[in-house]
Amino acid sequence: MRERSARPAAALLVGLAAFALLANIAGAAPRSTQFVPTTNSILQAMAGALGGSARIAKIDTLYFQWHVRGVAIRNGSQQMVGGVETHQYAREWMTAGGDDRLEVLTSGMEGAPILRVFTPGGSSESVSIAITNSNRYVSASNAPKCSSRTTGALCVTPGALYFDKVSPGGSHPKGRIEVSEGGYSGSIAESDTCAGIASVTLTGNGSTPALYSVTPRHIGTCTVAFGSSSPQGWVLEGDQGWPSGDSTGAMQGPDLSREISYVYWMTFAYLHAGGLPGVVRYVPIRGSDEYELTLQPQGGEPILAYVNEKTFLPDKLQIGSDPFKMVVIPSAWKPTDSVLFPMKMTVQLFDEEFQMNYSLVSLQVNEKFKASLFAQPVPAL
Repeated sequence: MRERSARPAAALLVGLAAFALLANIAGAAPRSTQFVPTTNSILQAMAGALGGSARIAKIDTLYFQWHVRGVAIRNGSQQMVGGVETHQYAREWMTAGGDDRLEVLTSGMEGAPILRVFTPGGSSESVSIAITNSNRYVSASNAPKCSSRTTGALCVTPGALYFDKVSPGGSHPKGRIEVSEGGYSGSIAESDTCAGIASVTLTGNGSTPALYSVTPRHIGTCTVAFGSSSPQGWVLEGDQGWPSGDSTGAMQGPDLSREISYVYWMTFAYLHAGGLPGVVRYVPIRGSDEYELTLQPQGGEPILAYVNEKTFLPDKLQIGSDPFKMVVIPSAWKPTDSVLFPMKMTVQLFDEEFQMNYSLVSLQVNEKFKASLFAQPVPAL
């Protein structure tokens, strides 16, 4: 997918997504003088400020309505050189499983609605192997190739291998399995049920495209399974499910990694077990009056959270890096279902040259959604 230019509508949509990143903490009691700052102790204090780990673990869906209150453009000295007051509304559905749908409600807004979905668990495919008297052996030269390198789709060919009966002491024919996935260069996991029936041997380093050699041993059937750990996603900009715009298509690259970070923060994955995978690290800064946490979701952009040492409020968040670095400053905290969320937020982009202000109109925790809301969009032609 091509990177979009920094047009106001695109930046607005980035900002709308950023607001949800701030579903965080407020009103925490001042820290005890006995408090020892470590990664675990800071995270425990944050969870407690939110309303407790048990309550956080039960949050699996969120429904927001946003109001974009204003946009300002500044020069390098922070002097405003232009701006506009807006009254644009949006709504967003979010699930802990990684589904995210954003719709801009204001008439005439470019790019509405938007569906952004990623599945963090990767993908898997299997190959069946049969050693019989069928005379149906599929040789390596005749095995079909992967016809598509679509991002997020693990391609394994052929789907089945057939071998003639293996004669004791005779030469064993070999088959080949090719595993690939467009946009993914990580490792491939292989498992099989072929002990005593066939041997499956990796050719190369196991990264995609990966080749496996299959040597039959005895009559029987077995299965070989392959899997990747790549997150998968897609994005749709258009109306009524019909694709339009230059970003329609499979999510990949920075678009996908930013979305993973967004969902990682939004679903409180850094505060409880069983969430999206990632690593959190506390980096002590001498003389700082804040705790700095680096949150690194698997496959996502880094998130730097500046946590107030007395309230455990995030004073500021930095998501990603240049040229797509985004700084988020929350304020006006209010509880919803005993969990605290910021009612107002400032988002700064491009080294603070582009600034947007938002307010939260409404929020529902554990809203029940229809599965069809997150149906995969029609692919672009």
